[in-house]
Amino acid sequence: MATSAEELAAVVAQLPPREQERVLSFARALANPPVFPHTPLPPSSPGYIAAQLRVSPEAGKAMEQALEDTERIDPDE
Repeated sequence: MATSAEELAAVVAQLPPREQERVLSFARALANPPVFPHTPLPPSSPGYIAAQLRVSPEAGKAMEQALEDTERIDPDE
């Protein structure tokens, strides 16, 4: 029974040179994935501070309406 590498080599050998280069390029990309730098999350306020926020009834209604408006899906748009 052939290993995956042996089977892959046999299949690639049957391809035209241009396609072999494409397979090789793809395999290289898989073997060396790009490294993305670690990006820490931005600082934020603890949740208990957000729970203590107070707004006027008018502002609360406006915020509630804005949330409802953004959740609506209009199929005609």
